Formats: sequence, C-alpha cells, structure tokens
Amino acid sequence: MDDELKPCPFCGGKAVILVSDAEGNIKSDDEAMEYEKNPWSGLGYQLAHDYDKGGAEECPIANHPGENVGCVIYDTRKEAVTAWNSRKEGR
Repeated sequence: MDDELKPCPFCGGKAVILVSDAEGNIKSDDEAMEYEKNPWSGLGYQLAHDYDKGGAEECPIANHPGENVGCVIYDTRKEAVTAWNSRKEGR
C-alpha cells in the first residue's frame, strides 16, 4: 500500500500519519509500531502537519508537533492518505 502523502496545498510542507487509539490519544513514534500490533483500546490514524517542518511556519492548517490536523480519526492508513491527498477542482 502506498502511504505517500502529497505536499500541503498551502505551503508545500510535509504531512504525516499518526497512530492513535480509538479515543484519539496519539501514540509516540516509539509506541506506534507496537501499538498497531496490539491495539488494546482500538486503533485509529490521524493526520499531522507540523508547523516547524517544510516551511509551514505560516501555514493556515499546520499544527504543533505531535498534534493532529482536524478532528477525524480514520479507521485505516489508506483512509487517512485518501483524505489528505484529495483535492477539489479549482483549489
């Protein structure tokens, strides 16, 4: 499966997928792989676009490191990738 996310449409910065439990508690990079193997409290995926990466300092949708963009918790990585990579015509 291709987890490649397009650059941010506002600043060209890099987005990432965060692993969380079903309640939205984000797992650290160290915890994420292990938690995906044994998700004892549900498994979800969230999008993040850190303001300090890739020129996003003035991006209107960038977030603080370790926080998600928006409020959606996706059931699969593929859903998160599809949501981020979708672009409306003329935007």
